[in-house]
Amino acid sequence: MLQWLNDNIIWGAPMLVIYLLTGVIFSVKLKFAQVTRLKSIFSNTLFSKNKESGDGKNLSPVQTLTSALATTLGTGNIVAVGAAVAIGGAGAVFWMLISAFLGMATCYGENVLGMKYRQQRDDGSWFGGAFHYISAAFGSPAAGKLYAFFCVIASVGIGNMTQINAMSEALNGAFGIQPWISGAAATILLIWLIFGGVRLLGKVTEKVIPVISILYVLGCLSVIIININVLPHTFVRIFYEAFDLRAVSGGIFGSVMMKGMSWGFRRGIFSNEAGLGSSVMLNTATCSDNVQRQGMWAMLQVFFDTIVMCTLTALALLVTGADKVGTDGVSNAVYAFGGVFGSFSAGFVAIAITVFAVTTAAGWSVYGTSSLEYIAGKRFRILYLIIFAAATMIGATMKIELVWQFSDLLNGLMAMPNLPAILILSREVSWSDAEMMMKRGKKIKKRKETVSTQA
Repeated sequence: MLQWLNDNIIWGAPMLVIYLLTGVIFSVKLKFAQVTRLKSIFSNTLFSKNKESGDGKNLSPVQTLTSALATTLGTGNIVAVGAAVAIGGAGAVFWMLISAFLGMATCYGENVLGMKYRQQRDDGSWFGGAFHYISAAFGSPAAGKLYAFFCVIASVGIGNMTQINAMSEALNGAFGIQPWISGAAATILLIWLIFGGVRLLGKVTEKVIPVISILYVLGCLSVIIININVLPHTFVRIFYEAFDLRAVSGGIFGSVMMKGMSWGFRRGIFSNEAGLGSSVMLNTATCSDNVQRQGMWAMLQVFFDTIVMCTLTALALLVTGADKVGTDGVSNAVYAFGGVFGSFSAGFVAIAITVFAVTTAAGWSVYGTSSLEYIAGKRFRILYLIIFAAATMIGATMKIELVWQFSDLLNGLMAMPNLPAILILSREVSWSDAEMMMKRGKKIKKRKETVSTQA
């Protein structure tokens, strides 16, 4: 039932059209800044000489990037990509890149709106999320609360159980560790991270994410270089299957092209979260007042997550023929890295998945607590975190197919109110420095509503 719902309703042709349309509209509004202003994006963020630091209550812009990447550089980059090319074919890679290219513009738009509509708590910390601008777009707090409810549920499913499930599978396959043991260890680690709040997450991810990302990228590049002679044929296969209209089942909507497009988009969005509005909660928890620059940081999240990490993973799988090994994602990755790491390939994949999975789960706990705060204030925060930690053990021992189907459903439910909302408010998004440079105490102050920390 869940699979039918995801394939035909949640991730059917109408949803793909809406996602494409949203990305195209924002790309046009930004004059395709993903390409035309890519140099400016890097020079104003990563390579800027004037990097802002955190203020003790909020994250620095760099920490918002690493924290947001921590939530996206999860099993989506390894397991989801492996499943996408195994089930959707090589063409899924093309559509994954299209979703990322358009997603960079969509992510810029939703995070600029998030910065504009964020609120400041009594203690000086910033509180932002898609629920704020969704309520404004539809003129009803109920719309924002519905989105926040979906996000709370998704944080337990997408952000926790999916990640920990993939981690336990990988650790069991590589080292023979029983799922309940890895689940218990992950639970203890997550309790430390999630009860430490967003600032602890920022400090940890700022150090961990760059290191594990570089190691993983080097691993992928090693696999690709060893199989460099297969690379030209792989590119041909990606483009050929991306537009292959041969029916695989169920007529034209079962074509190779449609299957690749569906899996490429759903797994690309699962990985980079562009269009879900989830990254807004971390990007708006920054001390920075520069709305445009924060939007650039958000674009980098999608760029690194999908255009760099997911693409390298996909190429490593395709040049080694790992896409034919299985459909669970983990076995595909282990096979691909076997030519470089030999018998330790399973260990390499398991370690990478473990680090990515735990940091992703910790990041999604921030999404869950922020969404719950919007619905009911802070009085249920501790109860939520206890449930979140308990779900870690459940996720470690569940059947992986059910977990992924549930995650696809929740992704779609979050996108459904978010995409129309950012389209309604799209007139407020541009690349104009004069419009985007908003200082605290001026334009932001006009929008700010004080949120009591006792709420």
